[in-house]
Amino acid sequence: MIAETRHPHPHIDPRQPRDGARPVTNPPVLAWKPPQGGGPYDLVIARDPGLAELALCAQGLADPAYLPEKALPVGTYYWSWSLAGEWAPTFSFEITADAVTVEVPPASAWLASLSGEHPRLYVGARELAAFRASRHGARAELWRNLQPEAEALLQQPHEIAEPPYLPDRRLDYEAFFRVWSVVLWDSRRFVEGAEVLALAYLASGEARYGRAAAQRMASISRWDPDGSSYLEHNDEAHMSVIWHGPHACDWAWDQFTDEERARVIAQFRRRGQITYEHMHSQGSYGITRFDSHAGREIVFLANIAFVFHEHIPEAAAWLDWLRPVLCGIWPIWAGDDGAWAEGPSYGLAYVTIMTMFATALKRGVGVDLYRRRFWANHARWRQWIWPPYAEWFGFGDHSERWRATWESNADLVELIGRESGAAEFADYVAAFRAEALTMDTPVERQGPVSSATRYVVMGEPAPAASAAEGGQTLCRVFPAAGWAAIRSHRDDPSRDVALVFRSSPFGAISHSHANNNDFFLHVAGKIMAMPSGYYAGYGSAHHAHWVWHTKSHNCVTLSDAGQLMRSHDSRGSIDHAYEDERLVYFVGNADASYADRAARCRRHVIWLKGEQAFLLVDEFVAKPGVTSALQWNIHSWAPFQVDEAARSFALERAGSRLVGHLLYHNDAFFSLSEGWDPAPGTTRSRDQWHNQYHLRFTPSALEDRRTLGVVLCPAHAGLAPAVVSASRQDGVEVAQIGASRVWIRQDQALERSGGALALLETGQAAYAIGDQGIEELGS
Repeated sequence: MIAETRHPHPHIDPRQPRDGARPVTNPPVLAWKPPQGGGPYDLVIARDPGLAELALCAQGLADPAYLPEKALPVGTYYWSWSLAGEWAPTFSFEITADAVTVEVPPASAWLASLSGEHPRLYVGARELAAFRASRHGARAELWRNLQPEAEALLQQPHEIAEPPYLPDRRLDYEAFFRVWSVVLWDSRRFVEGAEVLALAYLASGEARYGRAAAQRMASISRWDPDGSSYLEHNDEAHMSVIWHGPHACDWAWDQFTDEERARVIAQFRRRGQITYEHMHSQGSYGITRFDSHAGREIVFLANIAFVFHEHIPEAAAWLDWLRPVLCGIWPIWAGDDGAWAEGPSYGLAYVTIMTMFATALKRGVGVDLYRRRFWANHARWRQWIWPPYAEWFGFGDHSERWRATWESNADLVELIGRESGAAEFADYVAAFRAEALTMDTPVERQGPVSSATRYVVMGEPAPAASAAEGGQTLCRVFPAAGWAAIRSHRDDPSRDVALVFRSSPFGAISHSHANNNDFFLHVAGKIMAMPSGYYAGYGSAHHAHWVWHTKSHNCVTLSDAGQLMRSHDSRGSIDHAYEDERLVYFVGNADASYADRAARCRRHVIWLKGEQAFLLVDEFVAKPGVTSALQWNIHSWAPFQVDEAARSFALERAGSRLVGHLLYHNDAFFSLSEGWDPAPGTTRSRDQWHNQYHLRFTPSALEDRRTLGVVLCPAHAGLAPAVVSASRQDGVEVAQIGASRVWIRQDQALERSGGALALLETGQAAYAIGDQGIEELGS
């Protein structure tokens, strides 16, 4: 029998469906991680554990992923795969009646639908006349925005020089970044401009737009794909060509000269070969390859195949491999609940890119991937964790308030609503667009505004509006990627208290940091608690030695030691979520993230609805033979005012206030600091990189266990902070929080106490907080 490695992280053990799973899409994709050396593989799905009653048998598979063409009947199934006559362990899964059916025909059928004529992406040749006429009707407003942008682009040069080679980033990161950023943004704007010009030609039929687009693509096709823009040397320059280039070539196809078209075909064939070799031949995406940029390149490769397949013999094989990857394995940074592990900024880029493929497949082939539950849930995740007023957010790189970012978020959520039929996002989108008008975008990031996908989709009838999902609940948990949000007034920014929390099964890799059990907090539109540090370039000194570290986040550290860094094993989870009329509760479990020195490290989060205050209870138990001081950290743009005697702190920003009370009355001390070590470099825009202030509270004793309660009381013009009094009574910390009262055990571990970690009385009800979450007593 083949020995497979079982691991909780989906990138170490990508086998799916997992044993006992209930896939929410039917048919499910089947994927496995084979030993090195490759196939061919055999796969069976059966109705019995002995694999005798076959439901499906696939033999001679070249890749370790398979997506059945037809949905499976409701029921329990067993599956396994084999290599060279040896079989892997058998797993089971269940298809339920509520699974969404999304049947995907073979890639050959895609090409049959996308053949013969151009255009073929989003709009076919037979729909072209009606599409062009719509600029005087349903798309009139979209055309009024697109036309002046295209006219301005006509006045710009349509030639671009091949970029220089990059300096060695290991020798001088700043020198590398200066060259790299110019190449990235110049090439990106140039090809995006070609796409906008080609879209204007597609929309109007005016040849001058199409000819300018063709000139641009013919110019950049003089670049050597194996030269300074080679994927392994400068993947951003490589992606500039293949990101928006296929759209531009498809829509302006008849505006190329024969010589130009031949050059463009050769360019995209070679770049497609390089991309396929990078993502498949050097390790298969979604099986052994999970690098972030490959999540873009799978879409770009598909678009190259769609546009050029009559001229690229390898295109059919590329799509055969991409079919289960794009239609089943994707997304590799999220689950069906929609949250994106790398954070809202990177999720914005990568999910928007995926819409290029999903919309092309829906309109050109009739396969609707937007029916998968991920899509509408992704927009809901954005509604919960990213309010339009947000000054900053966390849990991933890039949090700047840029106009282009806000507009892109509105575009994505609006598009998902249209394509998925989830019609609950109109108010959220409108608020984002209004907020975007108050912002700017850095010069280096300014480029075309018009979105090709949006132009096509938003010209169609909108679904009837519906109420937002979630009703009157104040909390939403997204366990697959480990996000949670508590929002006191989602419909009123002037009163909204918004806490967003992370404890992620995806660990501290890629654009995620060593920050499980972290949170950021807005009060009436002002960021009060935030991660510290800025995205000064991936792997830069500031990024690698400050931002990646637990000390820069609102997490606990243990005698200055943080969580496991850059590690799949640094996993977290959000468990035992509960809400009633009195409170919200969940617990972040980061045991594995501190596993080098802790057996247990968890954060219980309670929102008291009556008092409008948070109670955080951090729980630490050391590994045998290890002692540490539990350190409680928080960061802000505002300086902290500390009352040592009262064990409290306060900060204020533009009328919003936060008061914190540390429920610990033995010897302890506060530490205050500001800035960063090392500081961000000077290569990126710094106008939003304000100075940051840091507070740390440390119980003095080195212990093998500690429980620490903290009360956070937000305040704004319409809310006074909850009144808190605290004391230590018979070894128990007691706090009165408004009308509520809490008792917290400090020095006894839960498993030895014979009782709860904490007791809470609120709203004439009593609760116990313990290993299984929160329980109402007497219920």
